[in-house]
Parts: sequence; structure tokens; C-alpha cells
Amino acid sequence: MGKTLKEKTVNALVWSTVDKTFSQVIYAIVGIILANTLFPEDFGLIGIITVFSAFLTIFVDSGFTVVLIQRKEITKEDYNTVFFFNLLVAIALYLLLFSLAPCLSIWFGDARLTSLSRVMFLTVIIQAFGLVQSSILMRKMHMRAFAISNIVPLLVSGTLAVIMALSGYGPWALVAQALALATTRSILLWVQNSWRPRVQFDKTSFLSLYSAGKNMFLTSFTGTLFQNLYPLIIGIWYNMKELGYYVQADRWSKMGYTALGQALGQSLFPALSSIQDDPERMRRVFGKTNRTAAYLSFPFFLGLIVVATPLFHVLFGTKWDASIPLFQLLLIKGIFFVFTTLMTNYLLAQGRTRTIFHFELMKNGVIVLAILLTVRISIPALVVGQAIAGVIHYIIALVITSRVTGYTIKQQLKDIFPYIVMGGVICLLLTFVPLITANPYLQLTLQIILGFLAYTSINKLLGSTIQQDIFNTIGKKLNLIRTSTKKNQTDANDSMVE
Repeated sequence: MGKTLKEKTVNALVWSTVDKTFSQVIYAIVGIILANTLFPEDFGLIGIITVFSAFLTIFVDSGFTVVLIQRKEITKEDYNTVFFFNLLVAIALYLLLFSLAPCLSIWFGDARLTSLSRVMFLTVIIQAFGLVQSSILMRKMHMRAFAISNIVPLLVSGTLAVIMALSGYGPWALVAQALALATTRSILLWVQNSWRPRVQFDKTSFLSLYSAGKNMFLTSFTGTLFQNLYPLIIGIWYNMKELGYYVQADRWSKMGYTALGQALGQSLFPALSSIQDDPERMRRVFGKTNRTAAYLSFPFFLGLIVVATPLFHVLFGTKWDASIPLFQLLLIKGIFFVFTTLMTNYLLAQGRTRTIFHFELMKNGVIVLAILLTVRISIPALVVGQAIAGVIHYIIALVITSRVTGYTIKQQLKDIFPYIVMGGVICLLLTFVPLITANPYLQLTLQIILGFLAYTSINKLLGSTIQQDIFNTIGKKLNLIRTSTKKNQTDANDSMVE
């Protein structure tokens, strides 16, 4: 007997959470070592190359991945066509960027960018081998396999990067990390997927998929362009060292809000896509996910803002102090990023790619205005503008989603407001902890423990069904793991007796 949609969604959410939790732990450990070993300029150089890699990935994908997940019926011809399109475009773009690599060195004034970029851009070709396989796993909601294909590559690539960084390879450690990550992930996606491509390119299939995905491509392209405007502008207007400080602040802030947004989105999108013909059911699923996001995000991100200084001092000493205020400001944007991600997934599940494209155009207009008003002032001013733009993006998404779903602005705000208040009040009280002790280790420990206990206790007193559901789900999974472990031990003992 097959699993119900609820069971599939819960299972997907659990494995997405496992994926993001373990991934972020590994990412954090590796990141701490690399941040303490490498220099800001190293991160600045790789930050620039990463911007261009992101654009290459968008062109290679061209919106097809979303279509393969969202469409009700997919044929073998569709999979084969997309696979070879991805691969051929990746190779063509790599050859183009290989020849243009010296231009990066001239543009940003660092000769090292030529050789570094030529090697790192190889990741685009490697990633192309796994795009269809990844879509298939997502479509079938096989989040366990998806989690493995994320966690293991992070371990392999992170270990390699640390070894190379400690051996004095500088920015090449980060390049090796990117290559190892892409290679290991593509291999695992193939191992865990029974589908294999056949040499086939169906014109009809291509045109049909392109027609469905072109708006998503335009959305992804413009989104990537404007997401990466800040490192590009900082790299041009300022210098690699200052860009390095921004890259670190951005990377550590994204660890939280991107992980949460993706964990919720990856479980929500396939679930909503499977019930896209039942608007009322979609609203209920979306509403509960929205409340779950509010429960998790507000205390977490507000808490990170409060503990930012002791956290950075514990992890890095004073080496990255210039990144702390940037990190705090970017977290403000991050809170609202989680909710806009969920809203975008809702629209995607309904196939409203045109609406998403229009939303992205409005978002980008806000970003351009923010940059024009702040670029000549300072990097902190740029980031303040970025944070304000994030809030405005949420407001725009709120209006659009309410009109499309019937999930009104009033109801959406009502669902998240209690968590804003609880998270805000508790974090305000935590700001007094430094008055008790100046030791950053003790500050951080007290703030985390007191914050967690206060938040969960208040939610329990108020009878939070979201908290109860989360704790019950975790408990069931732990029991399942314990039961499975005991069964395996029993079977092993029986085998030894025999």
C-alpha cells in the first residue's frame, strides 16, 4: 500500500531537514577552518568566479528542471532531450568562458582570476550530468536519496579543501572544493537513480518543455543576476579584501535562511504540484507550512542577530569583525527570504511562471533602486539597502499570493505574528546577557540555552500545534531508527547463533 500525500510530505520534510541540518553542520565546520586559514582576498577571488558560475548554471538548466518536476506527465523522450541539451550547452558555455577568462583578470585587476576561473568553470559541465537525475528524485519525493547526494559530497569536498588550505594552496583549496563537490554529487545521483539516458533529442519534446519553462528561465536568470549584483559591484567599486568580508557575511547568513527556505520549499513544491487541481487543499498545506516557517525562522534569525558578535569571536577571534554588522543586516533580509521562497514554490506548483516572472521584475526594480541610492556611500550602506529591499520583496509577494491563493494578507500576517512577538521579546531579553559576563563563550552558551528554553516553554504553554507536530515527528523518526537498529542487532545475533 502506497503512502498518502501527507505521509510523503512529512517524510520529505523530515529528510529535507536532515539534509539541510547535516549539510549545514559540515559546511559550518569546513567554513570555520577555511575562514581561519585563508585570507579575505582568497574569498573575494572565488566569490567573483562563483557569480559567473551561477549564471552558467542558469543557462544550462534553462528552466527545464522545474518543468520536469511540475508537469503531470513526463516521457522518456523528455528526460533524454533535457539531459543532452544540458550537457551540450554546458560544454559550449565552458569553451566560451575559457577563452574569455583573461577578461576577468583585467576587469577586476587580479591576474590569478584567469587560471582559477578556467578550472572552476569545469563544475558547470560536471553538474550538467546530474540535473535530470536530481529532478527525478525530487519528482518522486525520494528525499532520502537526495539528502545522501548532498551530505556525502560536502564531506568529501570539505575534507579536500581543508587539507589543501592547511597545506598552503590558498584560493585553490576553494576551487578544489567546488570541483570535488560537483563530481561526487553527480556520481551519487547516478548511483541512486535507475534512469539512464539514451542518445535522443526530440524536437517536439524540447519545444514543449521550453515553452513551459521559458518564463522560469527568465525568472531564474534575472533572479541570479540581481542576487549577484552586490558581489559584482563591491568587486568593481571597492577591492578584493572588502569583497572578502562581504562574501563571508553573506555565506554565513545564507547558511541559515537558504537552508530553511530550501528544506521547506523542497518538501512543499512536489506536494503542492501533486494536488494542484485542488485549490482548497493547496491553501491548507501552504498555510500550515507558512506557520511552520514562522515558528522556526523568527526566533532563529533574530537570535543569530543578537549572538552575532560572541559567535564570530568564538569561531574566528577578531579576524572577521568587519563582517559582523554585514552579517546582522543580511539576516534581516534572510527572515523574509524564507517566506518569499515558500510563496514562489506555491506559484510554481500551480504553473504560474508568468506571475513569478513579473514578481521578479518588481523585485529587481527595488534592488536596482537600493543600489543606486547606496553604492557611493559604503558597503554597510549597500547592505542596509539590501535588507530594506528584502522586506519590500516580502510585501509584494504577500499581495500577489493573497490574490492567487485566497489566503488573505490578514490571515497570513495573523499566522506569523505570534512568532514575531515571541521571538522578538525573547531576543530583546537576551541582549542583557553581556551585562552578566564579558566572556564570549559564556555569553553565547547562555544566550542559546536561555533562548531555546524560553521559546519552547512559551509555545508549550500556549498550546502550539506546530511545535507539537514538529516534536512528534522527530520523536516518531527517532523511535523508527531505534526500532530498526534493534531489529538489525537481533537479526545479527540470530545469524551468529545459527
